[in-house]
Amino acid sequence: MRISINKVTIRKSLIHLYTAIGFAAVAIIFYSPLLEGKKLYQSDINQYEGMSREITENRDNFKNEIYWIDNAFGGMPTFQLGAKFAYDILQPFHLLFRFIPRPAHTLFLYLLTMYILLMVLKIPWRIAVLGSFAFAFSTYLLIILQVGHNTKALAISYIPLVVAGLVLLRQNKLLPGFLVSLIGISLQIKANHYQMTYYLLILLGVYFIVYLIDSYNKNDLKQYLRYIGIFLLAGILSLGLNAPNILSTYDYSKYSTRSQSELKLNPDGTEKEQTTGLNYDYITQYSYGIFESLNLIAPRIQGGASSENLGEDSDLYRFLIDNNVPKPQADSFIKSVPTYWGDQPILEAPAYIGASIFFLFILSLFVVKGAFKWWLLISFILSISLSWGKNLPFLTNFFIDYFPFYNKFRAVSSIQIILEFAIPLLSVIGLHKFLADSNLKNIKRSFAIYSIPLVIILISGSSLSFSGLYDNYYSNGYGQEIFNQIIEERKNIFNDDIIRALLIGFIMFLTLRFSKLIGRNFTFSFIFLIVFVDLYTINNRYIEKELFIDKSINTYQLSEIDKEILNDTLDYRVYDLSAGISNASTSYFHNSVNGYHAAKLRRFQEYYEYLSTHDDNKLFNSLNIKYLIGKDENNQDLLYENPDAYGNAWAVDSLIILNNPDELLNKLKETDLQRIALGIDKTIPSDIKLTYDSSELIKIEKIKNSSSHITYNFESLSDQLIVFSEIYYPSGWKVFIDGNESTYFDVDYLLRGMVIPKGTHKVEFYFSPEIVKTGINIRLITIIITFSLIALMLFRENKWV
Repeated sequence: MRISINKVTIRKSLIHLYTAIGFAAVAIIFYSPLLEGKKLYQSDINQYEGMSREITENRDNFKNEIYWIDNAFGGMPTFQLGAKFAYDILQPFHLLFRFIPRPAHTLFLYLLTMYILLMVLKIPWRIAVLGSFAFAFSTYLLIILQVGHNTKALAISYIPLVVAGLVLLRQNKLLPGFLVSLIGISLQIKANHYQMTYYLLILLGVYFIVYLIDSYNKNDLKQYLRYIGIFLLAGILSLGLNAPNILSTYDYSKYSTRSQSELKLNPDGTEKEQTTGLNYDYITQYSYGIFESLNLIAPRIQGGASSENLGEDSDLYRFLIDNNVPKPQADSFIKSVPTYWGDQPILEAPAYIGASIFFLFILSLFVVKGAFKWWLLISFILSISLSWGKNLPFLTNFFIDYFPFYNKFRAVSSIQIILEFAIPLLSVIGLHKFLADSNLKNIKRSFAIYSIPLVIILISGSSLSFSGLYDNYYSNGYGQEIFNQIIEERKNIFNDDIIRALLIGFIMFLTLRFSKLIGRNFTFSFIFLIVFVDLYTINNRYIEKELFIDKSINTYQLSEIDKEILNDTLDYRVYDLSAGISNASTSYFHNSVNGYHAAKLRRFQEYYEYLSTHDDNKLFNSLNIKYLIGKDENNQDLLYENPDAYGNAWAVDSLIILNNPDELLNKLKETDLQRIALGIDKTIPSDIKLTYDSSELIKIEKIKNSSSHITYNFESLSDQLIVFSEIYYPSGWKVFIDGNESTYFDVDYLLRGMVIPKGTHKVEFYFSPEIVKTGINIRLITIIITFSLIALMLFRENKWV
């Protein structure tokens, strides 16, 4: 008996091993240019490389970790730029799957973690493979990899692992469940996309409520409380293992654009919306349209992506050629036709889940019983409802007003990641149940629910407007005749994709309807083929293999203007006007005020908005912007040198104290900031003098400038109020005069100021955040507790397993 059990165990282990190898092969083949030594150009990662240049240089050249950079937005912490912290025992797990290059390793994780979950749920391995494919190859999960949302993708990839741990605990497999939960939650948090972690908490919250009710009805609350308690313990330990990341991010959030503004007025003088997080319009800017959500099964029901390649067989292409548009111009235009007419400002691709998978999802609602189904169904409904954002304001407002931290996150459409997880999972469970006990009545019901709404929409499609947000622009830019043809193409692809969805549903219906006749194996194989063709054909529209470039190519190349600027060895900042503030290309080579980040410092953002509104050059001067890059009339780069930049530090003659930030910003435009500093009453020391004699300053000279340590030599015949062109950030920066800690404060809304006594002194700024030290200490304590608990569990294994 023991020998047969071992053989079975070995056989199962080999199946899992071969499956994992197969997943790795699929991931690499899907991103086959990786085999040619290429890398995927990801727009957001390219921006990140510009932002993180200083971090990378310090790691490579000095083997140390910095928590402040100067090369973007004038200076900011690195806590949301991939900062690393000591004693990170999760890093080996994080790197474990990097044996294949990015982004294939994340696709591999999608596949593997869903497979693990389905194995835990005791789904046959072949059906589990189908479920893994359905999850991993949903269009949204691939598109976020294409554009470089790597941390988001990584965070999503660990969600099935977290749920697998929870299921193991519910199955009373307490030690494996605890370990899988601990690893899954820890890695999900470590992925460092807290919006996805927040959505995971919503998913888990629904689970807790559904199973609480289920346990109460079954008189099984004791068991429920036991396994939920162990899961929460794993969660608490996961927080401890990630304490440096979490605490530093939380501390930074108080000063970032995700926090409440101190201002009551907008730069133009109008009243500012008061919120503890992001404003409502920014949160809901990317809201899925209610009708648009049907792109889960008919991807181009509202036009697909913002621009679509309609091909040479389209009516629009023939119209262009017939109207004597040159073929090269027609070829170029047809590859990027503005077909989208939904509610969002821009859409990279529809969140297509698969018509075939959605058909199985409907079927599963009839064949799957119990709390697990209700958990996933409620999660699906909540997810899609919240993704509608401003289109379902009562629910969105409720979450913004009453759910902590919900207003810290933008792009509410992202919450669809919950349904991206729930639909494939329930679908394959339903398929497994159906193949085990075919009930033809359920098939007929499913097909009716699936097809009737689509038929109604298809018939009534002529009553739709097919009008988008930017149609006036397109009409004026392309001319009315071409624009009318674009509208016709919107109608064509609308009809095509609904018919496609109906056809797939009908094939699924026939396959399952005659499953007993053709046999389970053939039924499953044919369904796998349908799902593969369904997802592949849509993904093939939007996955751009031409985005792969040679590994040796550095996307940042020194221009002649960059070289000219770098000839200047003094300390200064650069502002690329032509690129816009939200572009990190300048940050790769220079200390700049440009950058790219969704959570920059709030005061910098507000300062920039004020500058943009009032077009006040002296604000450039106070930020020590010596070089500005623009465009000439031929759209060629043009370099401007600003001779009026104030430099790294300067002495002022007086300090004016205002009552609040609004008064200070309003005062900026009428103040000579080279002579006068502006402060806010509550942040200025009460004993500070208001007047000084700047003529008695002999020198204030920066002699050392590293990211975390800045040194000035100071000499003066009298006390001086010095303004430093350094970004004010009170949580971590400390200042010392001749080795003795001193005090600095915020002036001119964004900069640092301090009084330095007369004489000759060395003034040093150090960035050494206490919150990082606290986080590392908590991590160390958690490591000790975690290994002690695991040892105790192993010691008492007979009671835990």
